[in-house]
Amino acid sequence: MARSSALAARQERILEILQSKGACTYAELQAILGVSSMTVRRDVDRLAEREALIKTLRGAQAAQVPQFLLETSLSSRIGVNQAEKEAIATRAVSLIEPQRTLFLDGSTTCIALARRIAKLPFSLSVVTNSAIIAMEIGAASQIRVICVGGEYDAQSASFVGSLAETNCAHFYIDTAFVSTKAFVPGDGTYESSMATLRIKQIVTKQCGRMVLLADSSKFGSRALCKVLDARSIHTVITDEGCPREAVETMRSLGQEVTLARSTLSAEG
Repeated sequence: MARSSALAARQERILEILQSKGACTYAELQAILGVSSMTVRRDVDRLAEREALIKTLRGAQAAQVPQFLLETSLSSRIGVNQAEKEAIATRAVSLIEPQRTLFLDGSTTCIALARRIAKLPFSLSVVTNSAIIAMEIGAASQIRVICVGGEYDAQSASFVGSLAETNCAHFYIDTAFVSTKAFVPGDGTYESSMATLRIKQIVTKQCGRMVLLADSSKFGSRALCKVLDARSIHTVITDEGCPREAVETMRSLGQEVTLARSTLSAEG
């Protein structure tokens, strides 16, 4: 009987974690729960059979994740470094002041930020080219959401192309939040997909503050296309795994650097 109660409590805890974070790897769940990898995998299998969660390649995600999200390339990234992304999003939302106009790109880190923005008690305007972010924030009555429209890119679940770029150029943004595939401090950000990079370049020319949200795995590498020059970035929010020399380089450029500590790190 005690074993059955412990099993039910542990599985309920897994669902609570996923409800809070959206997704976790098996390793993250193991660290939080203090049990073996096999125990976590068995629990996830049982919960998946009940359709209480959705299994992913390396872990699990909350069952309420929209089906269209699972059909895009975002599905392969939604659970990667999730604890770090959630911590970064928590620090990012603290920068937001009432009555401001924000821009959010369609990154998984900005999706985590969007969920927090939707709970803010004051009015804002949010400009985005992401269909997911528009829906995440759209139900919040105190926030006006402006989706720039254009050609729909299924891989990023975002609107791109000349129409989206033209529409985006009409707005002055107080604070822009973007992420990236790769980042070299002192150089800039890089992307492999060319579809969405022009939007970020347009926004950076007409925003008061550009905030880069990048977990430490993004540092020190390049991808196909350079997108933002390092000097156009005012603030960088990353996690505690960021190399010390990278932090020193960013601060030498006058960039504000915040190292977010993940809840999983604290609980582990």
